[in-house]
Amino acid sequence: MVSELTGHFGRKGADKVFNINELIPQHKFDEDALNKLRILVPSEVDISPVIAQLFEWIQDINWPIAPELCKILASLKPEDIIPHIKMVLNSGDDCWQFSCICFLIPELPIEVKREIVPDLLRIIKNPTINEKLCEIDVDARNVYEDLIALLN
Repeated sequence: MVSELTGHFGRKGADKVFNINELIPQHKFDEDALNKLRILVPSEVDISPVIAQLFEWIQDINWPIAPELCKILASLKPEDIIPHIKMVLNSGDDCWQFSCICFLIPELPIEVKREIVPDLLRIIKNPTINEKLCEIDVDARNVYEDLIALLN
């Protein structure tokens, strides 16, 4: 894994070298990592090596950084985040699924939402026992219906 990246930071356009590991939160209050992520220009910096670790930080939406991290993840390149979203939706981890369905997916661009429709439909039509008990299927249906309304 490449430990340093040259990236385009912020609106002023200053190029900087930074350690990719600085983008991974170290604790649930790590605003410094979020601030570094916020100023990245995703199209100019490849952070794909740490995206799986970033997704781990939305496993519990009650962690203070999780809601904002959902917004940041939604701004990343579709090809980088779609596999991770699909993995979460099929993980069986109801807290993680809830965070993804209720906080990340609503922030996604419509073209990314289209890519995860089959995963939402699987949860809606064939939920696991746990997804049913935790009402993940209800949350998935709500997000799916919102998406259908946008498409019509």
